[in-house]
Amino acid sequence: MDSRGQASAEYIFLILIFLIVLALVTVPLAGRTINATQNVSVTSDAKTALSTIVNGVNVVYSNGPGAKRTVNVYFPQDSSLFYDDDGTLNLGLRDIPVNASNPDVKKDTVYLDVPYEVQVDGTVTKGWHDVEITWDVGSTYILVSIKPSP
Repeated sequence: MDSRGQASAEYIFLILIFLIVLALVTVPLAGRTINATQNVSVTSDAKTALSTIVNGVNVVYSNGPGAKRTVNVYFPQDSSLFYDDDGTLNLGLRDIPVNASNPDVKKDTVYLDVPYEVQVDGTVTKGWHDVEITWDVGSTYILVSIKPSP
Protein backbone atom coordinates (compact mmCIF):
# COMPACT_ATOMS: atom_id res chain seq x y z
CA MET A 1 0.00 0.00 0.00
CA ASP A 2 2.85 2.36 0.81
CA SER A 3 4.64 1.81 -2.50
CA ARG A 4 1.49 2.74 -4.43
CA GLY A 5 1.24 6.04 -2.58
CA GLN A 6 4.91 6.71 -3.21
CA ALA A 7 4.48 5.96 -6.93
CA SER A 8 1.52 8.36 -7.11
CA ALA A 9 3.54 11.08 -5.37
CA GLU A 10 6.42 10.50 -7.79
CA TYR A 11 4.08 10.82 -10.79
CA ILE A 12 2.62 14.04 -9.42
CA PHE A 13 6.16 15.33 -8.83
CA LEU A 14 7.18 14.43 -12.42
CA ILE A 15 4.10 16.16 -13.84
CA LEU A 16 4.89 19.24 -11.75
CA ILE A 17 8.49 19.29 -13.06
CA PHE A 18 7.19 18.92 -16.64
CA LEU A 19 4.77 21.84 -16.20
CA ILE A 20 7.54 24.04 -14.75
CA VAL A 21 9.85 23.27 -17.68
CA LEU A 22 7.01 23.90 -20.14
CA ALA A 23 6.25 27.26 -18.53
CA LEU A 24 9.93 28.27 -18.56
CA VAL A 25 10.10 27.57 -22.30
CA THR A 26 6.78 29.04 -23.47
CA VAL A 27 6.56 32.25 -21.41
CA PRO A 28 9.66 33.89 -22.99
CA LEU A 29 8.48 32.85 -26.46
CA ALA A 30 5.07 34.37 -25.83
CA GLY A 31 6.66 37.61 -24.62
CA ARG A 32 8.75 37.96 -27.78
CA THR A 33 5.74 37.18 -29.94
CA ILE A 34 3.67 39.85 -28.20
CA ASN A 35 6.43 42.45 -28.69
CA ALA A 36 6.79 41.55 -32.37
CA THR A 37 3.02 41.83 -32.84
CA GLN A 38 2.97 45.26 -31.19
CA ASN A 39 5.81 46.44 -33.45
CA VAL A 40 3.91 45.29 -36.54
CA SER A 41 0.79 47.05 -35.27
CA VAL A 42 2.63 50.36 -34.68
CA THR A 43 4.28 50.21 -38.10
CA SER A 44 0.98 49.36 -39.78
CA ASP A 45 -0.85 52.20 -38.01
CA ALA A 46 1.91 54.63 -39.02
CA LYS A 47 1.77 53.49 -42.65
CA THR A 48 -2.03 53.83 -42.66
CA ALA A 49 -1.85 57.36 -41.22
CA LEU A 50 0.77 58.39 -43.75
CA SER A 51 -1.17 56.81 -46.61
CA THR A 52 -4.31 58.70 -45.59
CA ILE A 53 -2.39 62.00 -45.54
CA VAL A 54 -0.74 61.33 -48.92
CA ASN A 55 -4.11 60.41 -50.45
CA GLY A 56 -5.45 63.74 -49.15
CA VAL A 57 -2.47 65.57 -50.65
CA ASN A 58 -3.13 63.87 -53.99
CA VAL A 59 -6.80 64.91 -53.92
CA VAL A 60 -5.89 68.52 -53.08
CA TYR A 61 -3.29 68.58 -55.86
CA SER A 62 -5.74 67.19 -58.39
CA ASN A 63 -8.32 69.85 -57.41
CA GLY A 64 -5.77 72.64 -57.92
CA PRO A 65 -4.91 75.83 -56.05
CA GLY A 66 -7.55 76.87 -53.53
CA ALA A 67 -8.41 73.26 -52.67
CA LYS A 68 -8.71 72.05 -49.09
CA ARG A 69 -9.28 68.67 -47.49
CA THR A 70 -9.42 67.54 -43.86
CA VAL A 71 -8.69 63.94 -42.88
CA ASN A 72 -8.73 62.27 -39.48
CA VAL A 73 -5.78 59.98 -38.73
CA TYR A 74 -4.42 57.98 -35.81
CA PHE A 75 -0.72 58.27 -35.00
CA PRO A 76 0.50 55.26 -32.97
CA GLN A 77 3.25 57.15 -31.12
CA ASP A 78 4.81 60.57 -30.68
CA SER A 79 6.84 61.16 -33.81
CA SER A 80 7.70 63.64 -36.52
CA LEU A 81 6.15 64.20 -39.93
CA PHE A 82 8.46 65.81 -42.47
CA TYR A 83 8.94 66.24 -46.21
CA ASP A 84 12.28 65.32 -47.78
CA ASP A 85 13.67 67.06 -50.83
CA ASP A 86 13.81 63.66 -52.53
CA GLY A 87 10.00 63.79 -52.84
CA THR A 88 8.93 61.67 -49.87
CA LEU A 89 6.69 62.39 -46.92
CA ASN A 90 8.18 60.68 -43.85
CA LEU A 91 6.72 59.70 -40.49
CA GLY A 92 9.40 59.06 -37.87
CA LEU A 93 9.13 56.03 -35.59
CA ARG A 94 10.84 55.17 -32.31
CA ASP A 95 12.17 51.82 -31.12
CA ILE A 96 10.68 49.59 -33.82
CA PRO A 97 13.04 46.65 -34.51
CA VAL A 98 13.10 45.53 -38.13
CA ASN A 99 13.90 41.94 -37.20
CA ALA A 100 13.03 40.19 -33.94
CA SER A 101 16.26 38.18 -34.07
CA ASN A 102 18.34 41.39 -34.24
CA PRO A 103 16.57 44.03 -32.09
CA ASP A 104 19.40 46.55 -32.52
CA VAL A 105 18.42 47.24 -36.15
CA LYS A 106 15.60 49.78 -35.94
CA LYS A 107 13.07 51.06 -38.48
CA ASP A 108 13.26 54.81 -38.07
CA THR A 109 10.75 56.05 -40.66
CA VAL A 110 7.79 55.09 -42.76
CA TYR A 111 7.67 57.04 -46.01
CA LEU A 112 5.62 57.46 -49.17
CA ASP A 113 6.38 59.31 -52.39
CA VAL A 114 4.75 62.69 -52.96
CA PRO A 115 5.64 64.25 -56.33
CA TYR A 116 4.76 67.79 -55.18
CA GLU A 117 6.31 70.05 -52.57
CA VAL A 118 4.72 69.71 -49.14
CA GLN A 119 5.21 71.73 -45.95
CA VAL A 120 4.21 70.32 -42.58
CA ASP A 121 2.91 72.41 -39.69
CA GLY A 122 2.19 71.01 -36.22
CA THR A 123 3.48 68.29 -33.95
CA VAL A 124 2.64 64.63 -34.07
CA THR A 125 1.60 63.13 -30.75
CA LYS A 126 0.09 59.74 -30.09
CA GLY A 127 -3.62 59.65 -30.78
CA TRP A 128 -6.23 60.94 -33.21
CA HIS A 129 -5.58 64.13 -35.17
CA ASP A 130 -7.36 66.25 -37.73
CA VAL A 131 -5.00 66.89 -40.62
CA GLU A 132 -5.93 69.87 -42.76
CA ILE A 133 -4.42 69.79 -46.24
CA THR A 134 -4.58 73.05 -48.21
CA TRP A 135 -3.14 74.48 -51.38
CA ASP A 136 -3.47 78.24 -51.20
CA VAL A 137 -3.89 80.23 -54.40
CA GLY A 138 -0.49 81.56 -55.49
CA SER A 139 1.41 79.09 -53.31
CA THR A 140 4.02 76.69 -54.68
CA TYR A 141 3.49 74.06 -51.98
CA ILE A 142 0.72 72.12 -50.29
CA LEU A 143 0.41 72.77 -46.54
CA VAL A 144 -0.29 69.89 -44.15
CA SER A 145 -1.48 71.19 -40.74
CA ILE A 146 -1.76 68.73 -37.86
CA LYS A 147 -4.16 69.46 -35.00
CA PRO A 148 -5.32 67.15 -32.18
CA SER A 149 -8.89 65.95 -32.62
CA PRO A 150 -11.39 67.42 -30.16
